[in-house]
Amino acid sequence: MSRSMRATCHSTTRDLTASGRFRRVAALALVAVLAGLPALAETNRIVIRVNERIATLHDYERARRQLIQDLRRADLPPERLQERLADVGVEVLSDLLEEMLLLSRADQLDTEVSREDIEAAVERAKAQAAIESDEEFGQALASSGFTPSTFREHLEKNMIMQTVMGQEVRPRIRLSEEDLRRYYQQHLEDFRLPTRLEVREVIVLESATTLAEDRASIAQDIRERLLAGEPAEEVVAEYADKGLTTSWIDLEWVEAGDLDPELEEAIWDLEAGQISPPVPARGGLHICQVVERQEATIQEFAAVSDQIEQQETARRFQSEIGEYLAELERNSYVLIEPPPEAASFRTVLERRREQGLELDERGAALASAGLEVTQPAEPEDDSEEPPGRR
Repeated sequence: MSRSMRATCHSTTRDLTASGRFRRVAALALVAVLAGLPALAETNRIVIRVNERIATLHDYERARRQLIQDLRRADLPPERLQERLADVGVEVLSDLLEEMLLLSRADQLDTEVSREDIEAAVERAKAQAAIESDEEFGQALASSGFTPSTFREHLEKNMIMQTVMGQEVRPRIRLSEEDLRRYYQQHLEDFRLPTRLEVREVIVLESATTLAEDRASIAQDIRERLLAGEPAEEVVAEYADKGLTTSWIDLEWVEAGDLDPELEEAIWDLEAGQISPPVPARGGLHICQVVERQEATIQEFAAVSDQIEQQETARRFQSEIGEYLAELERNSYVLIEPPPEAASFRTVLERRREQGLELDERGAALASAGLEVTQPAEPEDDSEEPPGRR
């Protein structure tokens, strides 16, 4: 066989060998892909569909893990923590359904939130938490499982849902003056102002002298001169300049329980202008004067009507939310295939709607980070798409 023919045969053999090796690798890869298909299909199984929006088992599991983390971060009593953990599945499925109902309605209403509004909300969150730097903000978010990006995404979603509820639930609430006055009459004790005293004091300092008798003598002299009608500022200044007492200390308005029991007992029955006897307490002997006295009284309706309106509006708003969400569900195409551990989610959902509970009551993690913003379920990373339209 010629050299050129041998070379051709060797080349053909290598090609056939490589081709066979390629086929074996391709076959193995196909087996691996086919083996993974059931798990992939299960992960992508739809558990909730609301009109054009869907949430998959993956979305549910991600939200479930996040809620478990939030609960473990929260400062809950052990028994309460175990109760919440036992209900995690049904709670997450209920949250997802109600979020999707509102977001689907937002799609229909073309509800959007501007970037400017989102950034303004972020700045408010920083201000509430007394956070000044972006670095500190990032650390606070990280402690709650957020990044700045995912925090803004969730904030936007919450703002959209709040906008929808504001537009469609708030107009249902009608409060007349008669309603407010009825509430006022039924809750009069809620508007009672307790007895309070405006008080100032001067203290004969323990450091003034080592002898208790001398301190008592100074205190008695001050009290007698005040009772005799000498100008209070001049009397106290005379001793304060010598370092024997403090100047007058304004305690402002105090109510029962605000002061040490001994001081409270000494002043509580005094009228405006009267002087207490010297009372041993922290720092020395205290001589108190009641500047003004206000007896317990019930506030007039006019003074509290705005407060009543705000409270009743908030209460009725929460009550209306449950009915509104139920209406959205009745008027939407809804398909639910709950995971086994969430099969009884309807019980939680109905209780929440009957009691008018907040849509999302899972803010413990952010609250612990100092951020007063409700927290929906957290994506695992920035690349994942949140539950929504596919």
